[in-house]
Amino acid sequence: MSVRIFGFMDNILVVGAGPAGSACAWRLATGGVPCVLADSASFPRPKPCGGVLSGRGEKILLSSGMVTGEELDDLTLRSHGTMTISSDFHPLRTFTGGTPPVRLVERTGFDAFLRRRALEAGARPMEDRFTGFQGGEAVFMSGSRVPFRRAVGADGASSRVRRSLPGVTFARPAPALTSLVALSPAAMGPFMEKGLQIFFFTGFTGYGWLFPRRDDLLAGIGSFDGSSSGMRTLMHKLMLHAGAGVSSPVSGALLPGSGQRVTPGSGAVLLAGDAAGLCDRVSGEGISHALESGIAAAEALLEGAETWNSECIRTVRQSSRYRVFLYGSLFRRLAMRSLAGSDRWYRKYWEIVCGGSGYGNLFR
Repeated sequence: MSVRIFGFMDNILVVGAGPAGSACAWRLATGGVPCVLADSASFPRPKPCGGVLSGRGEKILLSSGMVTGEELDDLTLRSHGTMTISSDFHPLRTFTGGTPPVRLVERTGFDAFLRRRALEAGARPMEDRFTGFQGGEAVFMSGSRVPFRRAVGADGASSRVRRSLPGVTFARPAPALTSLVALSPAAMGPFMEKGLQIFFFTGFTGYGWLFPRRDDLLAGIGSFDGSSSGMRTLMHKLMLHAGAGVSSPVSGALLPGSGQRVTPGSGAVLLAGDAAGLCDRVSGEGISHALESGIAAAEALLEGAETWNSECIRTVRQSSRYRVFLYGSLFRRLAMRSLAGSDRWYRKYWEIVCGGSGYGNLFR
């Protein structure tokens, strides 16, 4: 027997309590609009991710008032202004002086903090798995049904909300692997000097990374074309390069793949974050796009608009068009040579990573 809860037809339902959903629910609640924030997980929950918070993401959090500067500093494991680019484990160069610096956050604590901020503002929590829409209500795994006026799907790359919408395409998500490498302070020293390490691999549409954090090194690899072919082998090589044992645990995650079209949704159901396809197809950055889209979706709901639009949509669409110049076999050698020898090109790439620039100037 189903249970009908939150039985107010003026409800706005937000599915997914990651950065996109929490930012959306927070903005709705601070705007005085009742909303339900639903997620299948109990927070804090583990979240495999590189944890890069760009300058763009920082600006969104601070300018919106969702997080204070002091709180953001407490959530930051380390900030980096240095980046090293490698081609197949051969270092091309190390660049220092990137501004603004890039913050690294622990997604488990970061996401839990944002969700708590939304609940403090007045969003009502719900711990249950969304399964679909039926007759103006959202249906959940437990049998609970939530009537809603409008809804926002912010439930990740494999979004059930998106798959429930008629006429909205859904493509296979792209895989990513991560692992934490514990090293002694002495062993961490060389990695700290190299800052954010990015590894471009021949014949692979994606990249690997080594990010020095507060007390450990985060290793990972992500594919943007939806294929996992060769990923385990590359991850193994990356772990050996980092000095990790072959038995170090590896976690998997999903990202919007290159075949996933960017769409904000419209009408009764909007989309935000990875559910809207908002993962940069060159840098892999998604936190700032999640935050920006969550707040933009909330603003649209507060204004009674049919959909939302924001710079993050244009940026991600640009990245889909321009990624061939970095990952395509025809241009890869030129891109690696430019990263190795051109300060101007390198600075433009840093601006993309930190969210301060679009793609037109870089590849022109």
